Amino acid sequence: MELIIALTMFSIGVLGLARALNTSIEVANILNKDQRVRIGLRSFLEEMRRKPLSEMAASYADIATGITYASSIDRVALTTTRGETLSDLYNLKVTATYTAGSEQREESVDVYVYKPSEK
Repeated sequence: MELIIALTMFSIGVLGLARALNTSIEVANILNKDQRVRIGLRSFLEEMRRKPLSEMAASYADIATGITYASSIDRVALTTTRGETLSDLYNLKVTATYTAGSEQREESVDVYVYKPSEK
C-alpha cells in the first residue's frame, strides 16, 4: 500500500513538473517571437524611411514568421516658437500584426521623417 501511495505522489509531482516546463517553453516562444517582431519592425521602418514619399505607404506579409507589416504616412504640421510652420515633415507609422499563443497582437512605431518636395 505504501508503494502505491509513493508512486501516486511521485507521478503527481512529475505531472506538475511537466506542466510547468510546458508553460515555460510557451512563454519562451512568445518572448522569442516578440523579439523577432521588434527586429522586423525596425528593419521595415528603416526600409520605408529610405523610400520616396509616394512609396512609403506599403504592406508586407512575412509568411515564414506569420507577421504582417504595414506602414502609413501622414503630413505633420509643426510650428516653431517664432511662429514659422515647418514643411515637408511626415509621421511614418509602421505596424506589425501577429499572433502570439492564442492572442492577436499589434506593435507599432512612429517616427517623424523629413522628405523635401521633389521638384
